[in-house]
Formats: sequence, structure tokens, C-alpha cells
Amino acid sequence: AEILEQPYHLKVGGQERTLVVGHTMGVALFPRDGTDSAQLLRAAELALYTARQRGGAKYRFFQPEMQSAVEYRRRLEDDLRNAIIEEALQLAFQPIVNLQDGQVAGAEALVRWQHPERGFVSPDIFIPLSEELGLIGAIGRFVLDRGCRFLKQWRDETQAEVYLSINVSARQIPDEMKPEEVIATLQSHQLPASSLAIEITEGALMSHVAVAQEWIGALRSVGIRIYLDDFGTGYSSLSYLKRFRIDTVKIDKTFIRDLPDDPNDRALVFAIVTMAGSLGLSVIAEGVENERQLAELRAMGCRLGQGYFFSRPLPPDEFMAYAQGAKR
Repeated sequence: AEILEQPYHLKVGGQERTLVVGHTMGVALFPRDGTDSAQLLRAAELALYTARQRGGAKYRFFQPEMQSAVEYRRRLEDDLRNAIIEEALQLAFQPIVNLQDGQVAGAEALVRWQHPERGFVSPDIFIPLSEELGLIGAIGRFVLDRGCRFLKQWRDETQAEVYLSINVSARQIPDEMKPEEVIATLQSHQLPASSLAIEITEGALMSHVAVAQEWIGALRSVGIRIYLDDFGTGYSSLSYLKRFRIDTVKIDKTFIRDLPDDPNDRALVFAIVTMAGSLGLSVIAEGVENERQLAELRAMGCRLGQGYFFSRPLPPDEFMAYAQGAKR
């Protein structure tokens, strides 16, 4: 590995060039990992796969547990494909609450997977997997359609101008969540564009800046709102407010967690709320978990929030019951 990492000094067109070759290797040993070429190659491939999963530019020796890990992942891939085909995924809704009067203003739609054998599979596991497998588009369309169906029911029952927000990843922009498809879905459920918000992260914005700007512009031109999720956790958050047409920033829960006791977090949250107000942006505080945090946010003039202090993400029926009775 050290030899491969050494730079090559080449002369191209009379000029000196330095070339560094990256590498990722899987290593299998005879006879420990196999007694013939097929067994050894298979073991080396599994070791290589593990090295790539850990970021590349590494080498790994084969270990027996690698076989189990790969088999587990393959079964999970098959199960996820089947779950999408059979519409076995579910939606949960976390209330977005008006911090001043406790009324539910909207909800964030979150996809859930309750596996019949494995139990609850975390989105932190199956969402990245769906992106790798090219399945994130199908999941995104499911969330949009089912979310709009629920939103229509909610608005019809309450006669309130409540809204729904859904999350979109960088892999969905622009082709896996085309603006015309989003608009068509809203129209099929007889919903106004103002009833939907799209949550994106800084990473999604910066993956392809020009594409993201055009995509956002197409959605906002019809009245769909754009939320910048996990605000404050990236490297250039302020520049995004200038470069992209954002309607709302969601303050990341890491700043809310120690809000009552940490003067730095208090100053940062207050600065975000004040800055957003001066720019004509709304603010949603994520991760509100106790009364003290709520009191601080109210005093700062933050209007909206969500978190376990109000409610965990709920199945549709439970959410409707909560939304109709919620007030603090």
C-alpha cells in the first residue's frame, strides 16, 4: 500500500507532472481463506467490498464475518425492494406547532419501515441504502402521494389551512422529484401549492448548485415553499440564504438541546431568529423537548417548533386526534 501511494513524476509535453494513484484492496490468504482460486477470489472480493464501504483508499484482509455482513445486506436489499413493490412502507407525521398558542400549523411526513421479521428498521439504514440502489425516487413518490392524500383528508376534516412538509435528498434533485410531477400530484389531490413544503439540506443544495437553483425556482414559482433543514450544521449556511430562494430555515436540534443552559447556543439561536426575520424568512426550531426550551424560543420570537415535547411522529389516526386536541 505504501508503495502504491508513492507519487509518479511524469513529463507531459515538456512539463513535469505529479500523478498520485489511489487504491483500494481486498486481501485473501491461502489456505486460511480458501484452498482454490474461486474461494480466494470470492474472499478477496468481500474484503474489497468492505474496504470500499469504509471510504476507499484502504486495504482489508478477509474476515469470516464479512460473509455474514454481505448476506445480511443482500437480504435487506431484497426486502426493501419488495417493501416498495408491496407498498409496505408507512408514513408517520410529526406536528409542527405554533409556539405561541400551541396550535398545530403543519406536519413533517416521515417514512417508516416495520419489517415483519426484523422489526423497526431505522431510516438511517434504509434511506442511504435506497439511494445506493436507485430506489429513493420510488420512495420519494410514495411519500409525496401518500402524504398529499393524508393532507387532503386533514384539511377537509378541519377546514384549516394546514400544510405538510416532506424531505428530499440530493439524489432526488432534479429527475427523481421533478417539479412538474410534484405539481401534478398536488393537483390530483386538489391541494393548493401553498399546502406543501419541501425540506432540503445544505448538502442537497451544494451537490449541483445551478441545477438546485433551477429546481427550487420551478417549485417556488407555483407557490411551493422550500425549507432549509438542519440549518447551522454546514460550513456556509449564510451563503445559501443569498444564493438560493429559501422560505424557511429549520434550526438544528443540536442548538436547541442545551438552549437554556448554554449561553453560546442561546446567542446563536437568537441570532438565527433575528437574522431570518430581517430577511423575511420563517424559522422552525427542531428538537424541542422541554418547557424551558419552549420558553426561551417564545421569548426570542421563534414562531414554530417541533419535537418530542409536543409529540413523537405519529401514525395518521393518532396524529389527527392529537392535532384536533392540541393546545398548550
